[in-house]
Amino acid sequence: MVADDQKENRGPVVVKDAKASSSLADIGSNEALTKVRKKTTARVPPLTLPTSSPLSPAAEEFHLPPFVSSVPTSNTLASMMSTLSLTPPFSPHIPPPPLYQNHQPHSHSVTAVVEQPGFISLRMRHGVVLDISANMAIRLKNMFKDSSISLSSCTTQMALVHPKGRMLQYGPRVEVQCEDNVSVKNAKIYPRGISFTANNMALVYLLDEAGARSTSDMFHDLYATQIADTLFMESCQREGQAVTTSIQQLDKARYWRTQGNVDCWVIGPVFIQQTEDGLVIVERETQQGDKFILKTSPSNGKVKVDSWFLQMTASLGMESHLFLRSKDRRLHYSGETKVFTVRNAGHSAGFDEEGSLRIF
Repeated sequence: MVADDQKENRGPVVVKDAKASSSLADIGSNEALTKVRKKTTARVPPLTLPTSSPLSPAAEEFHLPPFVSSVPTSNTLASMMSTLSLTPPFSPHIPPPPLYQNHQPHSHSVTAVVEQPGFISLRMRHGVVLDISANMAIRLKNMFKDSSISLSSCTTQMALVHPKGRMLQYGPRVEVQCEDNVSVKNAKIYPRGISFTANNMALVYLLDEAGARSTSDMFHDLYATQIADTLFMESCQREGQAVTTSIQQLDKARYWRTQGNVDCWVIGPVFIQQTEDGLVIVERETQQGDKFILKTSPSNGKVKVDSWFLQMTASLGMESHLFLRSKDRRLHYSGETKVFTVRNAGHSAGFDEEGSLRIF
């Protein structure tokens, strides 16, 4: 009988090691096994879970029924969209991995998410990001060359940020500001002509059909804020179902790749192309038939804006410059020589390499 009891006590110990995952009901039904476990097994410390995040749910969530775990914790649209921003591309509230922070010229990942207050964010290759609001405002950002272009939903306002200068268009007026180690130069193109000045000058000058002369005018400080981001966010539709509209627009988006390895997207009236070297071309056509073309190149930092009202280019490198043309009025700034020149009605004036006024 003693041998049988010892054999009977040894049996559950083997079962305990082989089947450590037995249920609590099975363990409680065998009092001998319970005593052995109390003597031979150390007390299990309390389970500590890391801070919950969308990528590491709490353990108890796995015991929920499937129909419960498949729905969001809140039925509000805002809470639903907040989880979208945490999926790649990464949310600004979560530090991205080092791989995302570095320039990856051969990256082929493209993602599209809907962000609040209601716009599609298309993260393309070579660090180029295109945002399209529900009412068709556009923001094109070149993350690695620190440049961006924004076009309002009504297409009457435009902003450009580039290392060689900034531009802001509002209605028939266009302002340009360039900063270098010589001076801060401002110019404004408007129906009367071109007015320009610099922070080392006491006067403002006007260049019109009669030539150059002093005048009085005021200019915006285009470096005071991120004008491209401000214009885009102010253009976004904030009332109504903007987020829902963006989701529907993303669902209806079309994509294809040409034989020349050009990626193409169509989102509403916006046509997007990205070539193999990363150049992005965005075209938007209005109901009146006007076409706006925005381009940015991640390889040389060149940007280009083309519309019925103005044409503008800016680039980096040995031929770094900023050039703007609106009808017969032109502005050119050289990033190498620091020469700033405006032209109108056959007359030219501006500032030379030393920042002094020159009338040509």
